[in-house]
Amino acid sequence: MKIALYSNDIALISRWENILNKYETNIIEDYEDLSNLKNSILILSDCVNLENSDFIISLLLKNLNKILVLKRVPEFENARKWLEKGVQGYGNCLMTSSYLNSAVEAISNNYIWLMPQITTQLLKSMVENKDNKNDDEKLFEILTKTEKKIAKLLKNGYTNLNISQELDISINTVKTHIKHIYEKLNVKDRLSFAGLFSK
Repeated sequence: MKIALYSNDIALISRWENILNKYETNIIEDYEDLSNLKNSILILSDCVNLENSDFIISLLLKNLNKILVLKRVPEFENARKWLEKGVQGYGNCLMTSSYLNSAVEAISNNYIWLMPQITTQLLKSMVENKDNKNDDEKLFEILTKTEKKIAKLLKNGYTNLNISQELDISINTVKTHIKHIYEKLNVKDRLSFAGLFSK
């Protein structure tokens, strides 16, 4: 999938091009280029003032594009706003190369990608004020004892590192258990996992 870059900050575009050097990238210069974009991952700087952003995002998605919005100071409410419009990713425009490459890879594989801090806040907000211990037991009955512990921590917004420290197991072991949990519960990522509790 091609990568399209759109920002009014030339230094940012140059940085993104350097980080994403294994991909074919092109720079979006104006609204006409933006509205004609098809079958690409658009990396969009939040500092760009999109006139009629709902229409533009809708058009981009209709043209089979995937959108990663990056902001200098990411905020939870801003992430929520973009996700509601249908974007597939949200993060910091100055994030590390490993995060940016991870975001592009996840989005190209039809996953939602968010910065870990935003994901944690989103998970907490989805399950906040919901006492569904009995529902959890039913939902988690197909999981092993360890998977149940990890699933409960995931539900409470724990990161992989937090789970590793809490249960005194390696990060790789945590990732393996999470993979099995997702497979058994038929979800593909933390957002769809959290969606199980927001009904």
